Amino acid sequence: MCYGDGGNKCGAVRLQFDAGRGTTIRLSQLGVEPAQLNGIFFTHMHNDHTEGFADLAQLRWFYNGAGPKLDAVGSSDIVSPRGFTVSCRKFLMHIADAFIQSGEIAQRHSEDENRTAGGPADLVNTITFEAKDESQVVWSSGNVRVSAIQSTHMVGHVSYRVDTPAGSVVIGGDAGNDVLTPPRARSTSDQVEKLATGADIIVHSTIHPIMGPDRGSGMFPYAFYRQSTASDLGAMAKRAGARCLMLTHLIPAIGAERQGPWRVPGGPLREADYRNAVEEGGFTDNIIVGTDLASIRLPGE
Repeated sequence: MCYGDGGNKCGAVRLQFDAGRGTTIRLSQLGVEPAQLNGIFFTHMHNDHTEGFADLAQLRWFYNGAGPKLDAVGSSDIVSPRGFTVSCRKFLMHIADAFIQSGEIAQRHSEDENRTAGGPADLVNTITFEAKDESQVVWSSGNVRVSAIQSTHMVGHVSYRVDTPAGSVVIGGDAGNDVLTPPRARSTSDQVEKLATGADIIVHSTIHPIMGPDRGSGMFPYAFYRQSTASDLGAMAKRAGARCLMLTHLIPAIGAERQGPWRVPGGPLREADYRNAVEEGGFTDNIIVGTDLASIRLPGE
């Protein structure tokens, strides 16, 4: 997300939410270099939301080895009910370990001593916060404020809201309802809905209802029920009074015959199938079925 004015080409503040595969490639296609980011925010520690950060951090260190540091924000360490610890902090601390063990960091440092000897992790300013059921400000810069709220998908999952003078954006990540199996009123997160009330844009991952375990996809229930369906997101966007709903992280992808090992009942979906599902939920305003490099402007920009 970029915020600014015509004078700085909306580049006063540049924020990245999650870093999945190919993040640096997509940023480069937008003309944004890793060194230009002011902050990166992690919703949770699943690899499809984090694995692009090693590349981003390495490139930032390679070209800007003496800084400035990048603010990296995520929830505090939390012990799961099964006893293991989910740690954004440790993920960030150890982001360069493979490069250190391979000898690359030492070799690159020997080429240019302006690069820090510890590698990419030296240029990460780790900011963690205890995830709560109520919104809290976790980062700010000038008149841009980022708030977070605890949400359910895996232990430590959080969702974010960015407030600017031009408007507000909510990033739901993979959030789903705290109740992971039916019966329940909806698949969407009540906390995210609270965060999204009055927001201009909701950006949220989604699963199409056709993948339900009772529809013949073969998807195991846990994988389906911990996501928000497109129709329930439409209903949430309507209740929240949002102006725009952008669907991301589509399950399944448009045109795909399978989602991993699970088949798409009835064949590949089209953009219209996602749009129709949202409208069935009652939201008929601005619907964007997100693809790579899809963009939208805040109303005040």
